[in-house]
Amino acid sequence: MNPTIQKGSPPESKPDRGKSLKEKINFYLNDLETPLGKAIDFGIIALILILCVTFVLSTLSPPQIASDIIYTIETVIILIFIVEYIVRMWVAESKVRHFFNIFTLIDLISILPFFFTLTNLQFLRIFRVIRVFRILRFLRYLKDEYFFFGTIREDNLIIVRIIFTLSAIIFVSSGLIYFEEHNHPDRKINTFFDALYFTVVTLTTVGFGDIVPVTDGGKVITILMIISGVVFLPWQIGTLIRKFLYTMDKRDIICPKCGLKYHDKDAVHCKACGTMIYQVYDSSG
Repeated sequence: MNPTIQKGSPPESKPDRGKSLKEKINFYLNDLETPLGKAIDFGIIALILILCVTFVLSTLSPPQIASDIIYTIETVIILIFIVEYIVRMWVAESKVRHFFNIFTLIDLISILPFFFTLTNLQFLRIFRVIRVFRILRFLRYLKDEYFFFGTIREDNLIIVRIIFTLSAIIFVSSGLIYFEEHNHPDRKINTFFDALYFTVVTLTTVGFGDIVPVTDGGKVITILMIISGVVFLPWQIGTLIRKFLYTMDKRDIICPKCGLKYHDKDAVHCKACGTMIYQVYDSSG
């Protein structure tokens, strides 16, 4: 007698042919399951990575021709993001709710520096520092377990979030310290990589002391960086441990009706809605 297990699976999400153009666009902008939805989101992620790379390269005092190329690339990408922001606002069912959504605010923050580069007003040019927060756009793609190549377990998603949190703290902190320190006459931080080195050494509590902030702003950023690392990382690690302890004695099956995951190993029916989640068949005959 060879028992086989039939598992439930969540229903696939597909756009309705009867939907309007606005509804179809809204679907694909938020979809990670269809090929077109994956392509759109993968393209956006690639553009975010390129922006992060061009920001780092711009701190290295490149020759004029390289600076012009970097500026052109950033301009094209930001224009794409501006169009994306407008389209997302246009297709949103509730414009007010969409505007105050955390992901929408992050999208807005990522494009604001572009407008500040168009002015020579010094009190506005300082807002260019928020370019480092563009990395936070990745949060949109870490809100659930749906990824480009399928779904992942929730505990694996938590691990991905921990890695992203650490990377975001390092990148943002390095960028902020660079902006604060690189113009000071007694500076020891001249490039993003100097700031990155200082950030990693500080967060790992090694503290060589060869590179230190010389401005009050740099010291404040260092304090905030350490506090954020102490707060966010242990919190997410604790969530991972609690999730592991909860699921270690559970069977990873998704109810086809209500979507409940992680049922008891001896459960035949979903304890939430009563739907059969797996059944043993006699395949010997």
